[in-house]
Formats: sequence, structure tokens, C-alpha cells
Amino acid sequence: MSLLMGVDVGTTNWKAAVFDEVGHLVALAKTSAVTHYDERGWASYDPGELWRLVADVIAAAVRQTGSAGGIAAVTVASMAESVVPLDRSGEPVSQVIAWFDTRSLPQAQQLERLLGRGKLYALTGLDPNPIFSVPKIMWYRDHEPEVYAHTKKWLSIADYVNYKLTGETVTDYSLASRTMALNLETGTWSGEILSAAGLQDTSLPEIRPSGTLVGTVTDAAAAETSLLPGTPVVLGGHDHLCGSLGAGVLLDHGVLDSSGTAESLIALSEPGAPIPKEFRGFRLGRYLDPRRYVTWGGIISSGSSIDWALNQFASLTGWGMAGNQGCPDYSEVMAAAAETPPGARGLLYLPHLRGCGAPHWEPRARGALIGLRSTHTQPELVRAVVEGLCFEVKLILDLMERVAGRKIRTLNTVGGGARNAFWQQTKADVTGRTVTVPEIEEATPLGAALLAGLGAGVYGDMVEASRFTYRVRHRFEPVAERQEVYRALFHLYKQAYPALIDLNIGLHDLAGE
Repeated sequence: MSLLMGVDVGTTNWKAAVFDEVGHLVALAKTSAVTHYDERGWASYDPGELWRLVADVIAAAVRQTGSAGGIAAVTVASMAESVVPLDRSGEPVSQVIAWFDTRSLPQAQQLERLLGRGKLYALTGLDPNPIFSVPKIMWYRDHEPEVYAHTKKWLSIADYVNYKLTGETVTDYSLASRTMALNLETGTWSGEILSAAGLQDTSLPEIRPSGTLVGTVTDAAAAETSLLPGTPVVLGGHDHLCGSLGAGVLLDHGVLDSSGTAESLIALSEPGAPIPKEFRGFRLGRYLDPRRYVTWGGIISSGSSIDWALNQFASLTGWGMAGNQGCPDYSEVMAAAAETPPGARGLLYLPHLRGCGAPHWEPRARGALIGLRSTHTQPELVRAVVEGLCFEVKLILDLMERVAGRKIRTLNTVGGGARNAFWQQTKADVTGRTVTVPEIEEATPLGAALLAGLGAGVYGDMVEASRFTYRVRHRFEPVAERQEVYRALFHLYKQAYPALIDLNIGLHDLAGE
């Protein structure tokens, strides 16, 4: 039986996992993602460090299998939007701006002035937002002109890892969709956008379908990763979309809920469906199978809101443990929050710590706790944060139903958040929808491995690959009595963003961010 490796270079962790053909985990190695912050709060990755750490986890996973010879193919999935600048010799010439870093807001606004919001959306399915690759490249042009002048190729994170493995520079449609340079209709780089940004299409990689061959592992890469020279490297894509294969979204027509540092809610079209040209609250993109497009919403600060709440609110004193030092563990915090009444005694949380995603896509939005009283306890504060994330999910899903013209009955949840049963049950209660969690926790590297299997001829297509490997571990159904409470709170929650946005933009401008 063939072994298939999936590499996942995400926002929180960098992983390499090996699976057999029916999706059983054989080996897993991971390390924490290393994000560097400067005094301005700007976030970046060091490309050399990233490659060394990814090579190390690949090597560790290979050692766990006992033999690199059993690995039939390797595929890399990654976060999108960040771009690695390579010079003529193929060496990185600068740090890599993190995908969530918004320093390129002026460049996004300039692009909007040059082409107009409507045209940008009609061409790319995206709004002019600083997270995308083209505004980031424009930022290099304006602030690091030497880097810009010496860059001959801009690669996404997965493309860069593939380049280090094979020496080839290619990308797939799902990652290309997040650059703001892809014409969704034609599936080619948009000359109009590249011209407005001052770029040449030769500075961007060739686009190929996911599941096709990139190249083979070089001798140099083999020495660093313990893979055998000549091992096929198959094209992957966006980490959330690779996760959709492991989550079975192609099988039950649900919506992918990829719950990590950020939370993405992604619905797939039928093959060949026409791509909308007008903005209706969602970003669009090509899927791993480029015959399909994706409707994309999400929460930029999802898991990061949970981390923030734990850091700010979860002292032992607040949990009745004053005699101890430090903080309770994660499970204790969530268990205590689950014991509090739904609604957190009239406390609402607006989860926009890093700006707002769908349907507003406003990077200047800010988070808020509304209704705070001196009598609120730490467990209630944590509950309010969890509930606020779930209200935001319901807001997105309700609008997604209206845009898609179909009912959404199931959320297929993957990622770190899927392990939090209190969070997922609250999501079912708030949204009124079934939440399923797949048996395999590592859905993104599994999805990448399935693409490796597709490229290696193990599976006939993506649907077959999912059918072979998808199994449900947990199913969360809405509880009627809690739904009644949440319906009333959701009516109030919907008023929070419009009530606060002008104030938050003023605060953003005052802070000079």
C-alpha cells in the first residue's frame, strides 16, 4: 500500500504527515509557526528559517515511517496571500509579510482608486484589501525599492516550499485566487491589474491544476528532508481548501468550517457554474478543481480571539483557585465557561480583533465587549467570546444561504477549533445547524496527501479520494432551549457592527495604524 505525505504550512503550526491510501495516519511531525513582530506590530516570516523548519518536520515524519522508499508522493498546502520575493538566482531577498499584516492598506486603497472596487471584484472576486498579495508587492515597491528591483519571481508559501523541493516555480488556482492578480473568468493572470500595480506577468509563476506534478525531489532537498531523490512532488493549494478534501465537503454538499487562528467558511459551486460578477458580501476564488469556484467568508480573528480571551481572562483567581499560581488549563477554562448560562448575562463580543471579514471586509474594524458589568465573571467573559464567534458564523451562513439560493444544513468543521467541544456545540446551538467533525484531526495535511495520491495515480479524482478516507468522529446537534436564547441575542448582535464601525474607523485613524 502506498504512503502519501501532506505538508501543511499554516498560520499556527507547520506539519508533515504521512497517511496510507484509506486515510489512516502513519506519521506526524510538527513545530510551531515562527512569526516575527517588530515594534510597530508588523508581522513577518523569515523564508530561510521557514524552509529549515519545514524540512526538519518532513525529515522527522520520514523517520517515523521507517523508510522514505514507501512514500509515493508529497504535496504541500499553505496559508495564502503572503509572497516570497526571489532574486534571479532563486534566493529570497527579504522577509515575508504575514498574510494578516495590514501595512499595505494604502496600496490596496491606491489599487481601488486606479481600477475601482467593482472592476476589481468582477475580475478577481476579491475586494481591495491589504491582506492580498498584490497590495503587499506594491508595498515592497513603495517602501523597499531595492527588494522590489531585485525580485524576479513572487511565490506563495507553498510555491516556495515546492521550489525548495524541486527547483520548479509553479502555483495552483486556489493560491493564485488569493493574490488579487488572477482573472477568475479566464484562469490567467490579469494584465490589467498587473499593469496598474506596475508588475510583469513573468514575475508570477505558471498556474497549474492541483493534483498535477510539480517535479521531483532534488538531491539537495533530499539531503535536508530525508526524502528520496526523485520522489514526486504534486501540486497542492490553499490550506483551507486542501482541508475540505479531508472534511468530506465534496461528499455531502456542506460548508467547510476551517477553524484555526482564522476561521474560513467556504461553500463550493457545482462544476462549470457561472461565476458571479457583483459583490454580495463574499469573496470568490477557484477551487483545487478549477472547474468549481468557492464562495468564501470568514472570521479573521477566530482562534486568536480564544487565545486572547485565555491570556486576558483565565487567571486561577477567577476560577476559584486563589491558592495556586498561574492559569488553569484550556479544558478547565472551557468547562467552567460551559457551566455559565447561555448569553453570558447580557454580554456580547464582536470578534474583530484583526478587522472584519465577510460580509463587510473592513480591515479598520475593531473588537468589542458590549454590555460589560462589574459583576461579570471570567468564565462568562470566555463564554461571551465563544458565543460572539458563533454569532459571526451564523451571520455569514445566513447570508451565504441567500446568495447561494440553497439551505445550508451542515458545517464540516476542521482545524484546532474542532477539538473544542463546547465551542462546536455552541456553534450548533447558535446557528441551528448540525456540526460534524471528521475522524482525522489533521484534515489539511490529509487533503494535501489525497492530492499527492491523485498525482500518483492512487485515486481517480478528488471525490473518490474523499470517499475512501472521510469518516465522522463527532456530530453536534442544536439544543432547542438554547436556540431560543440565542435567537434573541442574535437580533441584537446584528446591530453591533453598524453601530460601532464609524467609531472604530476613527479610533483606527487616531492610532495611526
